[in-house]
Amino acid sequence: MRTRNICKFLMMGLFVSGIFFSGCKKSNTPIVPIQSFTIGVILPMDQEKGLLRERALRTAIDAINESGGVGYGQRIRLVVKSSGGGNREEMAAKAANDIISSSNNLVGFITSFSSCSKGVVEQVAIPGHYPVISGASTGGFLTGISHYFQRLCPPDAFEANVLTDQALEYGITSVAIAVEEGDIYSSDLAATFQQAFGTGASTKVFFSAGDPDYLAKLDQLLAGNPDAILLSMLNPGVYNEFITRLSEVNNRNGLINTTFILCDAFYTETVFDAPVGIMVGEVNGHPKNFGAMPAADTTTAPYRYFRTALMNRYQQEVASYNAQFFDIGYIYAMAIEKTLLEMGTGNMAAFRERSAFWIRQVSHGNPGDTPVMPSLGWNSIKHACMNGGVDYQGASGNCNIDYQGNTVTPYAIFKIAGTQGNYSFETISIVYPE
Repeated sequence: MRTRNICKFLMMGLFVSGIFFSGCKKSNTPIVPIQSFTIGVILPMDQEKGLLRERALRTAIDAINESGGVGYGQRIRLVVKSSGGGNREEMAAKAANDIISSSNNLVGFITSFSSCSKGVVEQVAIPGHYPVISGASTGGFLTGISHYFQRLCPPDAFEANVLTDQALEYGITSVAIAVEEGDIYSSDLAATFQQAFGTGASTKVFFSAGDPDYLAKLDQLLAGNPDAILLSMLNPGVYNEFITRLSEVNNRNGLINTTFILCDAFYTETVFDAPVGIMVGEVNGHPKNFGAMPAADTTTAPYRYFRTALMNRYQQEVASYNAQFFDIGYIYAMAIEKTLLEMGTGNMAAFRERSAFWIRQVSHGNPGDTPVMPSLGWNSIKHACMNGGVDYQGASGNCNIDYQGNTVTPYAIFKIAGTQGNYSFETISIVYPE
């Protein structure tokens, strides 16, 4: 529109003159020139998946910065901290507070695990009014926890239903559940699976690394000769020991007809450090192991663009939840862009509040809004943001964040296949939400 073009021309002129001016509306907010915005990132850097997810996020942020950044040249700066080293909920909250105390122009946070998100949201985001987006927090307790929190993955109940349906399709009638003790995600998934499967999943045993009662707990887990074992675990140090100890039991008693049900945390090559051979093969004509994880449509332009960009920048194949973290980078950038069109940066508390509002708005569109996707380039996305509503179509698939902060995406049913020294993941099928 003509008026809008005049407004943008004036904004550019003022900025070149050294005055940061963020809109044509009058504002009582002090004018503060800034060069960058900060986003705090809290990932499990003690695990392989932490670095892989950081690289996926940086692939998006680097593309945005290299195309001129947000506003009139403001870059987005990532400050990454680890949730490892102790209780993840507490470590994540501490990391978030460290980022707050050491960073300028902090807009919000990005988190990974459910326990980390809980710590950041309850102890930092809600009292400090910081928006948070997670790429891999599936805990059901996070649904509707705060309007500051949202995620690009479904809650555990959805994965539990997918796993239950697959188990029933394979004729499995009894499941014993092995749970990682002290981990929120593992406990939540185990509870939702138990509820979905019903009375056939009545046995539940908690395991921790180095547990002195390990053999007794394994005997308890296998006492009813279950058709299958659900491994509801998150940390490699726990699940690799479990598989190793179970392999030792297998050598004595045999688990030839036992099926292994895996949660999405197992979709990482770290699991191949354990003797996974006991889980490979077939039982009664179906795979001896299977799991489920959120899946993107690999044929779409956004996914193909992401996969190529990630490989070119880091020589990295797409791993679990990588596409979600890539999309978070663009959603944050669009939210910042929309906020800059409305207000200045003199009051960062108010800026964060408005950014929190825009995060959900840019994730999905209204009728007539412009479809935008990473493969179009950041400048095209930025132009669309400046001229109205946008409908973001991401690499991870559905990015539409609902009023409870959730998204619902397809799930891939996968299995571990191969032989020792040459194991890999294979997709069995894709399950689409109804």
